[in-house]
Amino acid sequence: MKSTLVAALLLLSCSIAHSTPLAVTIWKAYPGKSAQMLEQAMAARAIQEKLGATVMIAMENTGRMHYAVGGFETWQEWAKWVAKLQASEEWTSWQARSAADPASAQEDNYLLNVLPGANGDGGVYQVFIWDPRDGGVGPLVEVAQQAKAIHEKSGIRVSINIDQMQRMHYVMNYDNLEHWAKMQDTPNEEFTAFMDRQSANPTGDLIEVYTANRLP
Repeated sequence: MKSTLVAALLLLSCSIAHSTPLAVTIWKAYPGKSAQMLEQAMAARAIQEKLGATVMIAMENTGRMHYAVGGFETWQEWAKWVAKLQASEEWTSWQARSAADPASAQEDNYLLNVLPGANGDGGVYQVFIWDPRDGGVGPLVEVAQQAKAIHEKSGIRVSINIDQMQRMHYVMNYDNLEHWAKMQDTPNEEFTAFMDRQSANPTGDLIEVYTANRLP
């Protein structure tokens, strides 16, 4: 058991060393301001992508908005981009306009290491956030890699991310809502058996789940 844990931790260290950064903020619109929130987000995306980032905007089924900034190989590249953004007059102007008439409040903020093998394309995604138990995030990621192999055999694309609090985000990506619905109606006996085995010695606790639609 000890050797297995050491191997998992070594694998995780190697993976994080080769991971890519992703900054995600989650926003909730003030009453009656959902359209304005999206309008401001689209304007922000145009400015940030012009400066070299890749931005993804998605809406949860609860109405919250996800704003994800990536496209960097390292956190140092991300930090240099942030400095360039802060020096942008166009960005400063956008910030002033948004502050004068705010449309939303930030509810969460994640700095994520996206582990190798991530496959995040698709119109709909579900995120399962896991808090590791005493063994730390290494054993939890090892289990997630096994789950990923099962899910991807069924046509679901999976990304595994680690946030700044060492929680794991297991992201299941679908082509569209119809693809998601089909997978919900299709029993995955292999995965059910896998989870039954894991429940005997769990490596983490599921603390949050959300579903979102990527916007064009």
